[in-house]
Amino acid sequence: MEDDVFYSHFRMKKSIFQKLQIAIKPWWNSSETGRLAITLKKALQITIWKLSNNCSFRDVSDRFDVAAGLAYKVFLKIIKMICRLKGDVNKFPKTAAEQKQEEFTNLRYNPFPFVIGCIDGTHIPISRPIRDEISYRNRKGTYSIITQAIVDSRMRFMDAFISCPGACHDASVWQSSSVRKAIISKEIKIYSNYHLLGDGGYPLELFLMVPYRDNGFLTPMQSKYNAILSSTRVVVEQAFGVLKKKNRILKYIEAQRPYMPKLITMACMIVHNIIIENEGYLVDEIDEEKTHTEPQIVEDTTTSGQRETKTKRDAQATLLSA
Repeated sequence: MEDDVFYSHFRMKKSIFQKLQIAIKPWWNSSETGRLAITLKKALQITIWKLSNNCSFRDVSDRFDVAAGLAYKVFLKIIKMICRLKGDVNKFPKTAAEQKQEEFTNLRYNPFPFVIGCIDGTHIPISRPIRDEISYRNRKGTYSIITQAIVDSRMRFMDAFISCPGACHDASVWQSSSVRKAIISKEIKIYSNYHLLGDGGYPLELFLMVPYRDNGFLTPMQSKYNAILSSTRVVVEQAFGVLKKKNRILKYIEAQRPYMPKLITMACMIVHNIIIENEGYLVDEIDEEKTHTEPQIVEDTTTSGQRETKTKRDAQATLLSA
């Protein structure tokens, strides 16, 4: 198959496909796929095709000449194998050197300073769950799970938290996330002056800078701060846009058991990182997410160290207005 044809089908270069195949090979046992013993290459092609096109398993069965049940079996097996790469691919910067090496300063003409990563959440639409369906009903009245992610300046996912149903608020997802708990417990240390960037749906914290609440009386300095924060933070929305453009299965996951959408979403994010790391992205792939819901604005208060945190934000605003 020619390279351009392969790319149009699987939304990645052949070389990336081969690297992914090598990475998961240690966990592959073809005898587990039945008497037909499907090869790892074919199983991975089935999986990437399904992720890229979100077709039915009957369509996959016809295209790859395998039974629909077997296609589902190898798809689930490969998804779980890809998820085992999470620790090698999704890496939150923990040392001072790693945090200071972030390149947000080169991202914009007037960037926000001392940024480690940008955080946001997105809804992944799913079919009606078998149990506890009201928890998965979001504000639009559809069913979804929430994926919270932190991305770096290259749109790579550094951390992903995929555990909350669609009815949850961004702030409550953040409060429940393992990365915040690790920061609070000092397992992850955010070094002096450094921080994440979030939108108005997140609380202001020493390690998380958010916009000033616009009550119609913002000062020019505060307005400029908000504008620069927003223009820097847009990278996370672009990352979600690229993720969903390459993995169309994330437009709607037909799976009644909640663990399946979580596995599928994590696998897509891991593959996304591998692609970005090895080949970058094309300009026409950047498609700022259109399905991102407006944040439910959190009151302009902080969860801890209120005075110190607001002082830090004011200092950032002063620095940006200089």
